[in-house]
Amino acid sequence: MTTYLVKGFPDLLDKPGGTAIDGLSGNMIVEGTGNVSGDFIEVKVDDETGWVAKASLAVKGRDIMSEVAFVRECLVAEREVNALPQTTPWFVSADYVIARAIFETQDAGHKMVNAGPKIPGSDGVGPCQISTAEWKRFLDNGGNLAAGFGTGSVDDYLAQAWGAAFTMFTDAKAITQAKRDAGQGSDAEPPLPSYLEIFLAYLTGSPKVAIALAAAAATPADKGQDPAAAAPAAGSDGASKLNDYLKTKAGLADDQIAALFKARPGLTGTNDANAKTVADFVNGVSTRFAQGLKDAFDLINKHAPETIVAVVGSGKAPWFDVARHEQGLNIKEGVGNSDAEILKYFKSINFDTNTSQTPWCAAFVSFCMKTCGDPVAAASVPKTNPALAASWKSWGDALPINGSNTPPGAVVVLSPTENHDVSGHVGFHVKGDANTITLLGGNQSDAVKESTYARSRVAAIRWLDVAGPPDGPAAVGNINLSHFNAQQQNAAKIIIKAFADAGFSRLHQITAVANAWRESSLDPGQQTHTSKEDSIGLFQLNMKNGHGVGHALADLLDPVKNTDIIIGVCKKVPSFVKATDLEQAVTAFVRFVEIPANQSAEIADRLHKANSLMA
Repeated sequence: MTTYLVKGFPDLLDKPGGTAIDGLSGNMIVEGTGNVSGDFIEVKVDDETGWVAKASLAVKGRDIMSEVAFVRECLVAEREVNALPQTTPWFVSADYVIARAIFETQDAGHKMVNAGPKIPGSDGVGPCQISTAEWKRFLDNGGNLAAGFGTGSVDDYLAQAWGAAFTMFTDAKAITQAKRDAGQGSDAEPPLPSYLEIFLAYLTGSPKVAIALAAAAATPADKGQDPAAAAPAAGSDGASKLNDYLKTKAGLADDQIAALFKARPGLTGTNDANAKTVADFVNGVSTRFAQGLKDAFDLINKHAPETIVAVVGSGKAPWFDVARHEQGLNIKEGVGNSDAEILKYFKSINFDTNTSQTPWCAAFVSFCMKTCGDPVAAASVPKTNPALAASWKSWGDALPINGSNTPPGAVVVLSPTENHDVSGHVGFHVKGDANTITLLGGNQSDAVKESTYARSRVAAIRWLDVAGPPDGPAAVGNINLSHFNAQQQNAAKIIIKAFADAGFSRLHQITAVANAWRESSLDPGQQTHTSKEDSIGLFQLNMKNGHGVGHALADLLDPVKNTDIIIGVCKKVPSFVKATDLEQAVTAFVRFVEIPANQSAEIADRLHKANSLMA
């Protein structure tokens, strides 16, 4: 696939040297189909295909990649994909997408590159090396997420954040289904994939193979059973040659095995007697990808540090104090009064059981939340199936998987292992490094204790800032609306009242009005349509890849509903909720709610507007 820039004003022809079916203009970007006939090249322009004289086309060079723009686009894609109801519990993460780009295209200077094809045997391009087939799957199945992109958008390095995020979601969901097909878990207790399984599915193109490889290379230490466990013994699946294992036990065809060895020779070895073992392959992938996740966290911390600070907030975890207290009671199944204590965990969530043999890791986490004395934490316990580890994957807000500052008490969800943890395991973060993570939890070797697991088993790390959103209505603030005409004043009053009813103070109300002023000039009927956005209403909610995804046009044009949608977003932004002055509120709104381009300039402009509204 080649991207061209149009020179001059040539015609788009129905065939080489044929009749004009459209006219093109200089510097238009068109995509070649790969077909060439004499002095003509076949190209695709939007939904139209035709022929253009070679002399009127120039091969377009690859755009220089902005690292900060890509990192922030990954964060936007994470937020919008995860806002869709069908995403639960297969949430995507910006650090995974960034780590994939690091894995594929990081150069000698440790920079991600908007590269041409780098993977042997693949036509993948860009920082994530997205192939034509992968991009087509996104366009065909991504729904509203893909609506703003076309075939040629695969060459847009920012668009790749969305395609890679969608692949993460579909691979994760397919892994869960493959485990269900194998008899693991249930519809009520879906077995969750780990990051390693998801990445192996991407590399091999097969969720089933990913599951098999991860299981074959797993050691008892990976499962928290024996931290001193050694490498797989000779004769185990982990010690098998990768090509033999893929053919005889994983069920890959010869051409699929050959394609993997061609694409990833540094990880696989050669497709003969010198192939690497299953354990060596999986450990090599795990080590490189773990480093990629760590580097991804560092990039997020460098280019969007406010996103991490905003989620962690105060860093207080009152529930962790309860967990430590329970640890001090030396609770272990069948010992002393321990079984009665374990049943107490279930009673805290009204779960009916009379035996400690019921998996109880999630009940332990629920108990710690319910009894920690903080009403926000107590109310945060999942309303549906709180006794299942999988239910905690959507609790609170996501944290990077391999971050260096994960706070003690963060909730960590692990993927299940063969014959263990039907839907997974959940516990509280204690410490970790690039390869391992230590959790304090219940039902860890049948006890409340600390155990160390392979970081490759992590399915999610979640956090709740217990500051929480406002509880009840606030007073309508005294705000200067003299700048506006009657229609604009009516729109501003709708915003002010809605934010007040949601419990937001005068400075939050002013911030909201200032942002709607900047976005739509306080015109509820404002619509902006470009190749990348269909932004509607007071807060210009983008139906293609923003807060407008999944909402009807009529609802977005309704100023009350448009405002209610933005309030729902604001409640999830701790730095906006807790803002104590106008600058803090405007900065949080711009960075985490609207997320426009050129944020520094936008903050200055909107803060100026906000100050002018102070009565």
